[in-house]
Amino acid sequence: MKLFGLTNVSMEDKSDYRFEELNESKFIKKVIDELRGVLLQRFDEFEFFIYSNHRVNKKDPDSGTDIMPPSGDYKSNKKKILLYFSDERALDPSVFSDKYFAIFKSYIGMKAVASNVFPMALGYVNAVPEFPNKPINKRKYNVFFRGNLNMNRINFYRVFSKWGFILPSENLLTHDYYRKFLLKLGSDFSSFFSKSIVIFNNGFKAGFSPEKYGEVLSDSKIVLCPKGYFMTECFRHFEAMRAGCVIISEPLPDTPFYANSPLIQIEDWEEGCEVARELLKDEKKLEEIHQKTLLWWEEKCSERATAQYIVTKIEELELT
Repeated sequence: MKLFGLTNVSMEDKSDYRFEELNESKFIKKVIDELRGVLLQRFDEFEFFIYSNHRVNKKDPDSGTDIMPPSGDYKSNKKKILLYFSDERALDPSVFSDKYFAIFKSYIGMKAVASNVFPMALGYVNAVPEFPNKPINKRKYNVFFRGNLNMNRINFYRVFSKWGFILPSENLLTHDYYRKFLLKLGSDFSSFFSKSIVIFNNGFKAGFSPEKYGEVLSDSKIVLCPKGYFMTECFRHFEAMRAGCVIISEPLPDTPFYANSPLIQIEDWEEGCEVARELLKDEKKLEEIHQKTLLWWEEKCSERATAQYIVTKIEELELT
């Protein structure tokens, strides 16, 4: 299906989601708009295919090989560019990379074998609005996390619970009954830090509405980013960057979107909470990281920066 009234931008028919169903469709459209502005007349030299594949084996997410979309076999007189989203297995599409001039894939980190396969920024959820930047010292909430208690966040949960020292780790108990038991034991730990929100939900879309979530993000100093259902990378990182929050995260892949960034990466959440406490005592440091995060978003992760990154990689391939 052709998109945006353009003859050289298509949504793959075999995608798991229609374009309008993608969480990040607004981000993708803006990236395409920026690509047109950067490439100018050269934009018509390329054919862009957008692909969404979300077929995840929850018991063994790393199993299998990546699935080539139909455009792989499509013959074109233009240079084919695949923009690949949704695959939280992060399987390497290098097995069919010879079918395209370049592939840009979210979640993949730095695992690609082929020289024409590159990581892609995740973007943000369409429904989470962007608010005007508020100075860090004027923000209402010191620390913010509200999200699903998935099985990768049990150890994160244990740091906040007064029973954490006797609760089994996520490596010992993996059944969903344990997760549900913990939610009954306690889900709101907002008093752990002063003037903060720390709440665990039972589900991905439970909790605040997207509008309220975006509003609280824009009014938060520090945002905690634990691992998602499969991957450490999640939309929360990009939404918090856009809002200029100070981000504390589990280790992220060494991609251009995170390497040497102002995002604070920690090995465990006891360390993460201690880092948060120390930062709250240092308003000058918070302001410094806040400004660096806003700049990082603009220069590395925004729609314009993502388009420029894609063009740079294309130009590098054209020189080889």
